[in-house]
Amino acid sequence: MNLIKNKPQIIAMQEGGKILRSILKKLKAMIKPGLMTMDLELEFLRLCEEHKVIPSCKNYQTHGLPPFPTGLCISINDQAVHCYPDKGQYLKEGDSIAVDTVISYKGMHVDSAFTCVAGSADSETERFIEVTQMASSAGIKQAIAGNHVGDISYAIQTIMQLAGFNVLRDFVGHGIGLSMHESPDIPCYGKKGQGLKLQSGMTLAIETLACQGEPDIDYPGPDAWQTKMADGKKFAIFEHTVLVTEKEPIILTK
Repeated sequence: MNLIKNKPQIIAMQEGGKILRSILKKLKAMIKPGLMTMDLELEFLRLCEEHKVIPSCKNYQTHGLPPFPTGLCISINDQAVHCYPDKGQYLKEGDSIAVDTVISYKGMHVDSAFTCVAGSADSETERFIEVTQMASSAGIKQAIAGNHVGDISYAIQTIMQLAGFNVLRDFVGHGIGLSMHESPDIPCYGKKGQGLKLQSGMTLAIETLACQGEPDIDYPGPDAWQTKMADGKKFAIFEHTVLVTEKEPIILTK
């Protein structure tokens, strides 16, 4: 697979990133106690149709799993990756909610995620989300030509662990573009100078997958998609699609 994107592909991802940014902003504004998570999904699908983009996650299949049922991944509190909204799921005061999704525009994919709280957050949840966002920014800053994947991973891991939190080991960020998931894998932990050397023109979905406690994952759902933190502590994610350049990364979804 060609990891270096050409100019038309980059322009399409810039345009798609702008659309995804506006969609997620509208979804975030909806989040409050009492909201049914399926309402976020319905609004997301409506906005995709309005902007003429494809919700890439809906009906996505991999590794023999059933088609993913929704366009959004939504995780509440200790739910982790690949959870999804439900008609009977309502947000309560103080719930943390992670929203993650991918869209396709002109044949190119872009991926982004955020975490916030419905209503008021307790101080520890607020600190956890703030640190996760800081770790995400630190990892993204390492996405420049000449650095290695491990430089991104190390930056994310270091900030989370210095603050007393942790990162998931079982799931990773990834390259993105013509496909939703491309090479390279980008773990949230690693060592400086290790892994693939980054080149200008690469496009990466850099995910900070964070947890308050231990990184062990359970699979409580009947379909093998949904995951949960084994210790019952909270999960958070921040993610952007990033273009690697010689000088500084360009965040396509910011």
